[in-house]
Amino acid sequence: MRSLVVSTLSALALSSLAAPAFANEVATTNTSAASINEITPFALITSAYQGRFKNQGIPSNAVFLTKVRSNQITAETLVEAAIANRRLEADAISDQTYLNYVDSLLEDFDRL
Repeated sequence: MRSLVVSTLSALALSSLAAPAFANEVATTNTSAASINEITPFALITSAYQGRFKNQGIPSNAVFLTKVRSNQITAETLVEAAIANRRLEADAISDQTYLNYVDSLLEDFDRL
């Protein structure tokens, strides 16, 4: 069990090192008030895991994993946090394709 936790955390740490490689996946959308950085589903989940949505009530690291496994954190929860953090447009909450992709990635993340 301990080796599983260590290998999971190692994989997540390595994926966070690859984050700059995914920088091209973030697009900027201009709005009348300010610009909003659109975040990809993968970047949304890794950002949440790394604690970038703590101000929106999303815990990080092991607590994040526990809450994902117990369905206390869902795709909708993450999208709402990203909207509140100005990382997604408000209409993203009704984008079923985006939500399905986030949900699919959460299921994969849950298997770690």
